[in-house]
Amino acid sequence: MTNDVPLSAVDLRVGADHGQIYVYSEETLDAADEDVFDDLLDDAADSGRFVGACQGVLDLLTPGQWNSDTPMRVEVWAVEPAADLDAWLHEVDADLDVPDGRLVFEASGMGGVKVTTDVPAGRYRVRVSGAGYTELGQAGADGDDFYRLRMWPRDSDSEAVLRKRWSGWDAYA
Repeated sequence: MTNDVPLSAVDLRVGADHGQIYVYSEETLDAADEDVFDDLLDDAADSGRFVGACQGVLDLLTPGQWNSDTPMRVEVWAVEPAADLDAWLHEVDADLDVPDGRLVFEASGMGGVKVTTDVPAGRYRVRVSGAGYTELGQAGADGDDFYRLRMWPRDSDSEAVLRKRWSGWDAYA
């Protein structure tokens, strides 16, 4: 196995609303508690990671309030990829479960368009990376911020880990 190139990669345009993008599998979300979205937001903010992770679901907080055309690259790897922290402003590793092989991106509020992509069914460690951030509350609406998810198989559960923190989050209320 090599960690030089991903097994697959796809570029998507996803929605962010209320400064959030939910990332999940329908099967995992169906099995989650009814308060999973509140728990995710609390985890993202309280931990200072600005990526909430619980019950196999993610909540990615964005600096901007909304953006219906947020660039998102999804890469599937055979093993953990090499670090490239210098290319990103913010980065978090977390667990994500995709038992049905369909990854869903949806803006907060659950009323927007779902964007889906197929990945091999499994339990993943995911590296969420973000860049293109500008002033908190201003980024996003014009499409400046962009994201990448690098996914590789995991054998066990691990706590989410903040790898790099964008200093602009200091203004988050």
